[in-house]
Amino acid sequence: MPYISWHIYCYNKEKTLIMIKSIFLTTMALMLSLSATAQDPARQNLTSPGLIYAFDLNDNSIIGTPYIENDFMPGKISADKDGKLFSLRYNAFSDVMEIKKDNNDIEALNKDLLNVTITFSKGNKAYRAYNYVDSDTKNGKRGYFVVLSDASSKKPLLAKEVIKFTEKKKASSSYAKTKPAQYKRKDDVYYTLNDKGIAIKIPSKKKDIAKAFPKHSKAILDFIKSNKIKTSKKEDLMKLVDYINTL
Repeated sequence: MPYISWHIYCYNKEKTLIMIKSIFLTTMALMLSLSATAQDPARQNLTSPGLIYAFDLNDNSIIGTPYIENDFMPGKISADKDGKLFSLRYNAFSDVMEIKKDNNDIEALNKDLLNVTITFSKGNKAYRAYNYVDSDTKNGKRGYFVVLSDASSKKPLLAKEVIKFTEKKKASSSYAKTKPAQYKRKDDVYYTLNDKGIAIKIPSKKKDIAKAFPKHSKAILDFIKSNKIKTSKKEDLMKLVDYINTL
């Protein structure tokens, strides 16, 4: 950068040098500001750049909805230190937390913010974004989970809310009926965190749960057997992760 400024000075008037110096200083100030913002989560933008497409709830050609709740509901975002109530709703199909602004524009909450909890006033339901391994594709992703136990614990119980979309299927014959496109809610998938802080699906088989935590596999398996833990029950899984957190 200093070389460029000097080169321009050789061939331009003093006025140009002042302008270049001004641009240089402004650029440096901007770079320092961005650097500070990246290091301080509290100063990061709450929303991702630009507006997003919101599903048209009046579209009768599609059955169902991609939202857990169709209406925007009041809730707080822990990164907002003013304790403001935001209008929020969760699109489980797109895995986007939507925020409706005062001017009715809809934006997406910045999913890359770390350790940020979104708490809806209704039922005190809390969400957090984690890096996770998709249970179907096995690909690494980042998405929102409902926090069912203490979020500050090393291994909280998390629920991934799932909504699947099925394309419209045309009738194969004059006797058959066309099946409209459909959003359909599926059963929640339960996760917890591994030792690296990545959300992993809790296996349905008891032995596989023990294998997921090799350092304590025997103790976990003994706990599951002695307490008759059923992996299909949320309450039992909460007992299990509470125990794992004591190991």
